[in-house]
Amino acid sequence: MSVTPLPGDATSPALRPPADGECQFCGGQPAVRTAFQSVTSIVILYVISSHRGWMCRSCGLAMFRHHANRSLLLGWWGVGVIAVPMLLIIDGFRLRRLLRLDPPRPTPGVAALSPAPLDPGKPVLARPGAILSIVLVAIIVLAVGCGIAATLATS
Repeated sequence: MSVTPLPGDATSPALRPPADGECQFCGGQPAVRTAFQSVTSIVILYVISSHRGWMCRSCGLAMFRHHANRSLLLGWWGVGVIAVPMLLIIDGFRLRRLLRLDPPRPTPGVAALSPAPLDPGKPVLARPGAILSIVLVAIIVLAVGCGIAATLATS
């Protein structure tokens, strides 16, 4: 008869939190320390949210897509609109560093938030934030174009 060790039992292997070089979400390796940011803007107020830490390629891509979608969905409604393109460009450079990593490998003995890397989900351009942004930019371009055409027609 075999005895199954109980959690916290002296015979069970001790699980530890992810260390430097291990993804804070899945515990996988390799990982790099990085940050992703998003902006939420309402008229004259804006809030920049960020997530910093060690991330593997899959979890970092998931965080990039989450923050980019959030900025594209919620950043256009006030003065924070200025920050949207800047944050997308900065986060894009940070993502390039992550995408150069090898696929994550699990690290034995690590107790992470997720047993597997996060699912990156849909690409940014297939998410609601990008679709809304494209529609808003198209409306603005049409309005400006119609205004210019009307001005030229009356001249």
